[in-house]
Amino acid sequence: MGTVLELDKENSGLELDSGADVDALTAEILRPVAERDRHLLMCVESSRGRVCKAEISGVRSSFMYVRKHRGPDGLLRYRAAHLPTAYEMRAEERDVHKAMKDFLARTAQTAGLEVLVEKASKFRASRPDVTIVGAGGVSLGCEAQFYNASPGTVLRRSRAHAEAALTANWVTHDDRFHLIDRANWMLINKVTWREIADAADLPLVGGYRILVEWRCTASADRRCPEGGLKEKTGCGKVHMQWDTPQRSSDEGTGWTSFMGNGKRVTVGQTLIGAATGGVAPLFLPSRKDKRYGSHLWVPAKDWKRWAEYREVEPPAFEEAAEPDDEVHFSGRDADTTCQFGEKTWQPSAPLKKRGIDSVELTITVDPDRSPIGVSVPVQRTSEPSLPTRMTAPSIPLPTRGICEIGSPRCGQPGRLYPGGWRCEQHRPGAVSA
Repeated sequence: MGTVLELDKENSGLELDSGADVDALTAEILRPVAERDRHLLMCVESSRGRVCKAEISGVRSSFMYVRKHRGPDGLLRYRAAHLPTAYEMRAEERDVHKAMKDFLARTAQTAGLEVLVEKASKFRASRPDVTIVGAGGVSLGCEAQFYNASPGTVLRRSRAHAEAALTANWVTHDDRFHLIDRANWMLINKVTWREIADAADLPLVGGYRILVEWRCTASADRRCPEGGLKEKTGCGKVHMQWDTPQRSSDEGTGWTSFMGNGKRVTVGQTLIGAATGGVAPLFLPSRKDKRYGSHLWVPAKDWKRWAEYREVEPPAFEEAAEPDDEVHFSGRDADTTCQFGEKTWQPSAPLKKRGIDSVELTITVDPDRSPIGVSVPVQRTSEPSLPTRMTAPSIPLPTRGICEIGSPRCGQPGRLYPGGWRCEQHRPGAVSA
């Protein structure tokens, strides 16, 4: 177009009567560079025949890309940056990333599972860090992620794994990263690469839930989800709720073996359980838009129980519009000088923790009503059957001073011993002829 885009102005500073399709243009400039013409956007300095500072540096080109940047004030704006866009991991991130890949592969191999490291899928649609081939469960495309990849990157790679018949599984140490709830995830504590390398297993602190089911009585340990603040318990119905194993461990709802442990769920247990069928991926859609929601690892038996009352759909891996993702425009005129290398960068506002949000974690069921898809046969008889009363046999009471051994009884005079009335022949310790 040969024009300057002013990203701080609505419609990129273009006049609406210019004939330009502003919505299409905005969508085009926000596309990943791999999906558009690399030469679409250029630094203003270079476009005017001058050499931009990025080009002089030798580490960046004069071509650019546009991204969304959340400033210290928490507002989202469009910002331009010089290519290349590839994220360069720090040495510490590289070490932790490598240690986690080794840990995932080692854990699966110890359980006798087939493992592929940095191998493309059959049709080269995806290339996970570690692929764990399922043996009765799901095959996993594991990604060790220790920097905040963009939402588009997470969704694109997760979608590619799904097309290759793999369940995406992102392992990270920060619950503010964009990968949380955009695919199945495992949250670990922030540890060093050496701690990962030396660990037999790692605690799993997020991404896994169990289904707690209880009848709401006056003596129930849990509050009634439908009772509000005043009524604690006692509605008489049955509630089912996805909860953390740690909270439920004191209520006897923990789990063992490769299906995990209520007090200490680990990454290794969940990985092996998912590959062998003891653990299953579950997608809980949002109440507002069924395309988006939360991704959980859950025990397979709990998955089946939940599926009796709620239809389980696979995720679509589409980007969700956050409620505070409206782009802000300041209206300032564009600065047409190249600012590469200048200290104009400001840190982004702290990211919010991601996780369960606006999804149905609790359902209430009628104990007298059958689950969906389950029919209960009804017994039809001409007359209602009556319960049979069980009566004890008639046993005669012992007679004082008479031996009560045998049937019929001995009847000889006897003495009272700890075991009852006995004669000399039947007394304790006597030897019968």
